[in-house]
Amino acid sequence: MDTVMGKCSFLMLVFLLLSTGCTPGPPPGPPVPTATFPWEGAVPIGELLAHPDAYLGREVVVVAYYRGWDLFGEVGHGPPLTRSDVAVADATGAIYIAPAGPEALPSLRPFDRADADTLLRLRGKVERNERGLLYLRVIEGEAVEGLPAGVLLRIRRSGGIAGFDQEVMVTEQGTVYFLDRRLRRHTRFSVDPDEASNIARDLRSLSKDGGVYGVPVADGFSYEVSFWEGGKVRALTLYEPSAEKLPEVAERALGAIGRWFGEGMERLAGPVGAAVDALAERLGIPREEVEVVSYDTEPQNWPDASMGCPEPGQVYAQMVTSGYRVFLRARGQSYEVHVDQTGSQVVFCR
Repeated sequence: MDTVMGKCSFLMLVFLLLSTGCTPGPPPGPPVPTATFPWEGAVPIGELLAHPDAYLGREVVVVAYYRGWDLFGEVGHGPPLTRSDVAVADATGAIYIAPAGPEALPSLRPFDRADADTLLRLRGKVERNERGLLYLRVIEGEAVEGLPAGVLLRIRRSGGIAGFDQEVMVTEQGTVYFLDRRLRRHTRFSVDPDEASNIARDLRSLSKDGGVYGVPVADGFSYEVSFWEGGKVRALTLYEPSAEKLPEVAERALGAIGRWFGEGMERLAGPVGAAVDALAERLGIPREEVEVVSYDTEPQNWPDASMGCPEPGQVYAQMVTSGYRVFLRARGQSYEVHVDQTGSQVVFCR
């Protein structure tokens, strides 16, 4: 009888498996990451600022660095609600945040630059005050390890005779965000995305051998580099110049990194920086929103002080004036600006 019942039970099990189309298989394992960056669904701040009406009233996730009372001048305007509002910034932009409750944000010091490197993951609703200033009403926030969404590399440079304190963040798309923390000035420009990816690959290969490359020298530079590898953030230090020879791959990486920092400094100083400042003031917007499209690398010679952009009815000194053409974009519009070699004279072309 037991044998018959056992056979019936076995046949019933086979029937159920066949009727449902199921076959036994191994138990499920841990989920395998499918993205380079773990912040799936996070919205870059620049996207919120560029399309405010599309996000107004919506709940979003933002991953950005805590900036306290806009310590580096990245937002470009005052707090939207109270003087206690604090700012956050990523590689694409900066925005003020306001907690929805007392436990919504971790305890950080808004006046201390040491806390400005704390990365936060924030969930909140996009809102706008009566003056039209956008901000994020944070429902919950936490300090996390990593880099902002879409950031391939973050490099902090310190040292030099002038005591620099600068950084760049490079995105997958090749956008470079340059920040001079001492001068509280910043700019963005583009590089070849393939170059950025190759440098990240070179740096990942270096991280397998150790964390420090080179020996520091007086008035030299220290580069603290962070990048994604295998779903985690790795860090290494490069010294340049170095008291001992660096590996070839480190030299190659430093060559590109040095160009990025040099480009950032050039755009903040001289004629290009003057053109950006002038357009931002003319439009009444943060200089952060002005993108440098291109500019002359060699000076132009114009026959008079109008610098090639005369206004109707105006009389100009008849003297050869040397300067540069700078092409800018802001809020969907393109601008041609001419600047003299010192950056002291700026004219807008129609």
